[in-house]
Amino acid sequence: MSAVHTTYTTVHQNLYGPVGPGGVTGVAGAAPLPQGAATGPVRKEEIDLLVRRYAEPDAFAQALEALRADKVVTLIGEPGTGKRSGAVALLKKAMRGKGRMIVLSPDITLEQLAERVFDTGNGYVVLDRVDDGVTGVEQADFAWRRVQERVHKCKAHLVVTTRPRMERTLPTAVRHFCWEAPATEELLRLRLSLGGCSDDTIHQAIQLIRPNCPVSKAVEIADSICEGGEPEQVWKEYDTNTYETVQRWFNAPGRTMREILQVTTVAFAAGGGIRACEQLFSLLDHHVSRAYAGGTNTQARSNALSPSLTAPAAVPATAGKDKNVPGKRTGGVEASLFDHRRAMLDIDLLTTKRIPMGSVTREVVVFGTPSHRRWVFTELCARFGMEFWDAVQQWLTTVLSDPDAPCPPGTISGDEFEVSMAAGLAMLAVTDFEEVVRNYLVPWATGQAGRRGQAMAVYVLWDMCHSGLGLDTAALSIARDWARSGSAELRGTAALAFSGWLGVRFPSDAVKWLWHLIASEHGQGMGTAALARFFALLVYHDEDPSRVLGLLTYRLGKHASTVGRTPLKSVTFAVVVTILSIRDASGRPVALRYFVLHPDRGDALLELWATAFRYRPMRQMALQTFAEHLTALPVLTKETVKAGRALGKGLRAQTHTETERNALRAALVRLTRGKGPAEAIRALLDEL
Repeated sequence: MSAVHTTYTTVHQNLYGPVGPGGVTGVAGAAPLPQGAATGPVRKEEIDLLVRRYAEPDAFAQALEALRADKVVTLIGEPGTGKRSGAVALLKKAMRGKGRMIVLSPDITLEQLAERVFDTGNGYVVLDRVDDGVTGVEQADFAWRRVQERVHKCKAHLVVTTRPRMERTLPTAVRHFCWEAPATEELLRLRLSLGGCSDDTIHQAIQLIRPNCPVSKAVEIADSICEGGEPEQVWKEYDTNTYETVQRWFNAPGRTMREILQVTTVAFAAGGGIRACEQLFSLLDHHVSRAYAGGTNTQARSNALSPSLTAPAAVPATAGKDKNVPGKRTGGVEASLFDHRRAMLDIDLLTTKRIPMGSVTREVVVFGTPSHRRWVFTELCARFGMEFWDAVQQWLTTVLSDPDAPCPPGTISGDEFEVSMAAGLAMLAVTDFEEVVRNYLVPWATGQAGRRGQAMAVYVLWDMCHSGLGLDTAALSIARDWARSGSAELRGTAALAFSGWLGVRFPSDAVKWLWHLIASEHGQGMGTAALARFFALLVYHDEDPSRVLGLLTYRLGKHASTVGRTPLKSVTFAVVVTILSIRDASGRPVALRYFVLHPDRGDALLELWATAFRYRPMRQMALQTFAEHLTALPVLTKETVKAGRALGKGLRAQTHTETERNALRAALVRLTRGKGPAEAIRALLDEL
């Protein structure tokens, strides 16, 4: 059996069980869950709040003029320059506050934009458009001209944002604007004024501005001051969180390679127990030693590594110490033995945190300032070359694939390590994206590190979807390419990725690519199970599953006039029944739970049930499943009779003839005989 097939239980056991808020591995320092869908309508409240606090950059006025005249503009800028806020603000002013704003998928192609029907008066945004294969000035010009003509014809507005490396050539059909973050002073002044701060407070905050302060941090500083913080204290706290603090630690006189490897260990295993971190450090130390000729001890490694450092003074030749020589401690008994644990805990960047687990408390190792973890990866990338990173890759792969390695799967330490390592690799990808994709994601996604490695590739993509990293569109692009791959392993990993948080972030894309997998594999691959699990995830976290239900309704409609069986028709009905049958980790039927929670949105579900009941090859299975699910009503709602009546009324509306209705009622009478809740079932049957 391939790794991807055996991975499915692992990934979703973690998804619905220990991973997440309040779970066992919640102590592992995992990043917060994504902020829901990145696509779809933008709420009016969000638009008003964003525009009210928006500081316009230099290019704003020109971009607004072009958008009003041409209906389409493109903003080119790096992450953190406020492209999304700029796009929303531009549309708000160009549309004069009228119409809706809809964020489209970054995976949409220029060809699809040119064929799309835009609703009159609405504004559309494509955030961080991914590469769609359009190359060459003439080809790009032609494609953009078609898009502009379509938007003009529909009397809509469109703003597309992208990154500099995406636009190798700038077509002339649509005007492109280089987007930069607004001046920090202007942003602070606006937000502090709106926050009701005095002129003296605003003046003091502006006088204390640090050079190269990112927009996101300037916003946080303004918010902290508006909430009552003193400008001097707020800026001082900002100083402790900066890259310069980490850089000073690496450059400190006497910094040893041992300390750097210990910090590297925690960068990938933040939130792990002390003993687990010790074991992981020992294994990393072993792999780094092997990576350098003669690197049998810390002194040899330090000498070997020095030439590849960007700042050689960071690890001077005199810094290396024999493993049996004390580190920071001198004198007394402790001088005779090197205390590995104390040495790690004495590192300034690190600290311990006590985590309650039931009646006991665990002590875990974390970064004293969480933001330093990301900067550690930046500094490591700047200082070390191929040998070091090859050793790190071998170290992490060994932990995943060697049964005798520390942090085995299925244990607390193993779960903690998996969650933390995924977050660490996502942070590393911000600095060295190619390193993570080429040396971790692709090999692991193809099963080279077994089922655990394949699950880890999925976890990393999910972590990339966390809003603070700005890598969600990159994760989408990777999973899309895997879904189109000729490799069954890569397609299976893509199915896993889209069935989780990547799908929550980009629901339309998840549905599109999961159906692509289902159709291309004739329902025999992972696509069907992945789509069902994606539906379950959306319902479990109260996200909108309408795209899944809409896809199935659309697909069933295409087969409505088809007589007899066809391969795709059979696959479609199999997918429908699978989704209607799935239960969550506690055994609750997902579809019925969604109907009970949102009866006003239940028409699509009722249509699917009624259609499945009519399809003879799967009629009995669909009826049996529905009848069994009715017994779970008392777990889902206290108003079981009301729910039963709503189900019966809805099914009655979905049946076409009295004969069909009577046949359905007779089948349900037979299948529910002797089962509860009796009154709810009776109400359902009475409505039929």
